[in-house]
Amino acid sequence: MELTASDMTQYEEEGFLVIRDALDQAELIRFDKASRRHFNELPPGDLNYPDPGRYTLAKSAMADPDLAFVVEHPNIVGPASSLLKDDPILTAFVVYDRTPGGPGIPAHNDYKRWRPVGSSMNWLFTIVPLCDFDEARGQLFVAPGSHRLERVRTGEGRAQEVAEAIHPHDDAFIDPQLRRGDLLIMNMHCWHRAAPNRSDEHRLGFFNKYAGISCPPATGYYLFNDAAFNALSSEGRRYVAVHSNRPISRARMLLQRGDRYLFTEGERGICLPGGPTWQESAIPDWDIGNYIASVHAHMRDQVRVETPWASYVGDYDEEGDLCRLYAYEMNDNGFPVAYEGEWLDLNDVRERAIQGYEVEAITTWNRPDITRGKGVTQAQARIDQYAY
Repeated sequence: MELTASDMTQYEEEGFLVIRDALDQAELIRFDKASRRHFNELPPGDLNYPDPGRYTLAKSAMADPDLAFVVEHPNIVGPASSLLKDDPILTAFVVYDRTPGGPGIPAHNDYKRWRPVGSSMNWLFTIVPLCDFDEARGQLFVAPGSHRLERVRTGEGRAQEVAEAIHPHDDAFIDPQLRRGDLLIMNMHCWHRAAPNRSDEHRLGFFNKYAGISCPPATGYYLFNDAAFNALSSEGRRYVAVHSNRPISRARMLLQRGDRYLFTEGERGICLPGGPTWQESAIPDWDIGNYIASVHAHMRDQVRVETPWASYVGDYDEEGDLCRLYAYEMNDNGFPVAYEGEWLDLNDVRERAIQGYEVEAITTWNRPDITRGKGVTQAQARIDQYAY
């Protein structure tokens, strides 16, 4: 599906674009049947499906080919690629059902520095309703122009900065009148809200989030399992950046100062600061993949440093599992005390580092074609995600 110049202009100026009838009826029926089957398999929780509420299928749900096909649908990834001006990478796959009586969602935007699905510097939503989002089932309202891209600016180092979001007035929101099979593409900074489901019918739909391949999430990607990856065609698998059945059991930090990098003495030799991961729980939901809190704790213990933010570099094999590596570029404003550990240049790293991926990681971190953001922990984000 080719976008027109008018489509591109509308998206840039208003922060969203509606494409009518992006999926045909056969595709909608296929997806609808599969999603209802999976919702009926939801385990008991605080809410028992289909009691009034908001329910989501994510994570391993993409392992079903009758759901996964939309990830690579040309009428979705084609426009996404054009609007991102980059190859799209899937960062979230979510099917949702607001059951009869389910509540709405207040106004917000989804750029989130603590979330794998929200911390890229260039990403968008692709939302397809499986029913009409009308007054009965609950409209999805958007605020044209609320994405305010002038808030994004280059930082002093490798990571970009985003100024605090400006909450639009209630009167700024409009109803784009989404109907079954339409596609709403929405900028990551665009404000939106949803009305409650006042009908006797389910309000079903799905949203995928895609980031530009040159703009990885600052917290790191959500790690899809191998079954989700394999549900895609050989061509469609290029839309998944990372996948594995192995856990991310370690997180480390690449601290850079000029042309040197801080290493510490580990059990087996010299290595980057870091250690075992755990899942932070200061903010609920959606944050599997953010291990900045883990690496901060290890840095405080091992090298007595805590950075105000961190930026994802990559996931590397380490002792049978994966290690998620973050990085931070230090300035000269720190207190002039000796650091725990040893500063190594690239030649020293090549000769002495024990894990084997350190040189590759340093090269990746220094790539000029990658646009990086600033990831924070959940605890930091609870105070002010735009700080630092």
